[in-house]
Amino acid sequence: MGTSIDCIIPKEKDYSVDEIKQKLDNVFSRLKAELLHLKEYGDFLVNLEDKWFVVLVPGERNEPEYIMREGGIFTIHVYKNVVVIGCIERFSSLYNKEKKLSETVFKIIVELCKEFTFSNLLLIGSGGIGETAVVIDMAYYENADFEQISNKMTELNGIPAVSLEELKHKNWYLGQLFD
Repeated sequence: MGTSIDCIIPKEKDYSVDEIKQKLDNVFSRLKAELLHLKEYGDFLVNLEDKWFVVLVPGERNEPEYIMREGGIFTIHVYKNVVVIGCIERFSSLYNKEKKLSETVFKIIVELCKEFTFSNLLLIGSGGIGETAVVIDMAYYENADFEQISNKMTELNGIPAVSLEELKHKNWYLGQLFD
């Protein structure tokens, strides 16, 4: 089930490229221990000195502009109404306790989300084989908001998991950032 992790959160504010770089730097400077853990137990190389290269991708033809950061283990795409945070670690890393990554990967994703949203909502789906492809296209091409994306995920994939443990049997999670 899924080869990567996609997380979608509502976007309530417009950000400049410099603001996004600063927010990402803030998160990763706070989470050095978690990144070291990811480096030790993860499936992919984690470069602790990796700087965020963030760019504004101009719109062309019928495609809208957006801000992105790709490369490294985490990606970010800032669309008109949502922010998509990606992680190339296996989706099973979120629920497979034997890999010793579940809490660490989830914590990093949540901390990234907290930098970019004031709401309490996040959606996590298995990426890489299509579970999130349709809704990410909706975010990009149709400026879909978080509610539209959540509804489409329910239509396509059924009721979401409400805990990371349930991801063993479901391919998406709808939850809250704050307790």
